Amino acid sequence: DETLYFSSDGHVGFGLLDVFVSIKNENNEIVNVINLGEPINSKKDDFAYFLSKDGFKGYISSNRKGGMGGDDVYAFTRIPPLTLKGQIFDAINNEPVAGAKVVLSRENGEELTYFITEEDGAYEHLIPRDEKFILKGSKEKYQDAIKEFSSFGLEKKTELIVNLNIPMAPIEDVVVLADLETIYFDLDKHNIRPDAAVELDKVVALMNKYPGMVIRLESHTDSRANDDYNMRLSNRRAKSTYDYIVSKGINADRITKYEGFGETQLVNKCSNNVPCSEQEHQLNRRTEFIIIKMK
Repeated sequence: DETLYFSSDGHVGFGLLDVFVSIKNENNEIVNVINLGEPINSKKDDFAYFLSKDGFKGYISSNRKGGMGGDDVYAFTRIPPLTLKGQIFDAINNEPVAGAKVVLSRENGEELTYFITEEDGAYEHLIPRDEKFILKGSKEKYQDAIKEFSSFGLEKKTELIVNLNIPMAPIEDVVVLADLETIYFDLDKHNIRPDAAVELDKVVALMNKYPGMVIRLESHTDSRANDDYNMRLSNRRAKSTYDYIVSKGINADRITKYEGFGETQLVNKCSNNVPCSEQEHQLNRRTEFIIIKMK
């Protein structure tokens, strides 16, 4: 595409004639014009703009102060923009992270701008030269990722791109990563209820997303019935949970242990002989997942 440069005093500028550049849309239609700014433009007449094919040298005619008299021709060297671009990706499965917020700040913490990553995890922004920066990536379910970099000493005769690909580590919590609700069992039962199956399917989906994830299962009961019975019941519940996950195609080696703890780890006051509602007892009939490793 050819770009139109023109001089005009009909647009807002620095004074008298200024050089402008046309901006086109995806249909090749001119939708805006931009003033090239100083030092190309001045308070006087600036016109006859010429830029070499490589885009780094050019000439401008001007009657600005400091010339030989009247209109003079000035040579200039253009320092091209510096583009920061990169990708945010999942540190575990290397998949792109879309919708991550990337904040660009100066070394002193002054925030310059922020951008949201695209579907492919990509981001892109023009940055100033000869400065130190901090990039911070954040997204729900991930640990913040911070990277420092500098634009000092970079070649000024070419249009450079600073590539910064940043890994973001997921939070190692099954409940958070899978949007998991508590998995409950009926009183004195170890079968997987329909509502529990929905939640376990989330765990299966998560383990498929992270093929290197290894977990441990823990099952718990309420305090009703005797301790030995509850220990056996919780072990049956742990086994049912394990069997369900494996039946969905997850390799059994990825569950290092499934274990029942009976009523030894209650989450509330409802121990033996303490009056509690059915809802309070239900809170103790649960299965928990502990991540051993992610990859």
